[in-house]
Amino acid sequence: MLSMPAAPSSSVNPQLTQEITGEITEARSGLGTLVRAFASSLVLEPVSDPEPAPVVYTAAIHTSADLVSSLIGITELSRDQGFNRHPETIYGDGGRNATYHVDHSSLPISLSVNCNPLRQTVAIAVSGLDSEETLRCFQALELTLFGSC
Repeated sequence: MLSMPAAPSSSVNPQLTQEITGEITEARSGLGTLVRAFASSLVLEPVSDPEPAPVVYTAAIHTSADLVSSLIGITELSRDQGFNRHPETIYGDGGRNATYHVDHSSLPISLSVNCNPLRQTVAIAVSGLDSEETLRCFQALELTLFGSC
């Protein structure tokens, strides 16, 4: 930006003032053009839709069943519902409780079942990306595994 020392108003040359004002306006105009040219040269990827958030449905029951009986029943019944991919059983507390994980064979839905005979509970969690499909699977599994408890 141009600057001039202050001068008494009686000694200001109007032609010089007009020239300086023109130079400032021209500099601002050039800067605006430069910014617009830079902005138009940027290649921005279009904003994509956000990834869908997973949904989880859970239920639990009180049971006096032992760990082995619970795991065998859960494995067999969940297989009948299409859950047979990548099964995994993780034992905890010295083998006194367990968590069973398995994925559905054709849907992007997972099942996790926690069996804890010491607390006399069995809990299921069904997770997936499609809310309606996940809910449908959850309701079928809940009815199959827990009945109308």
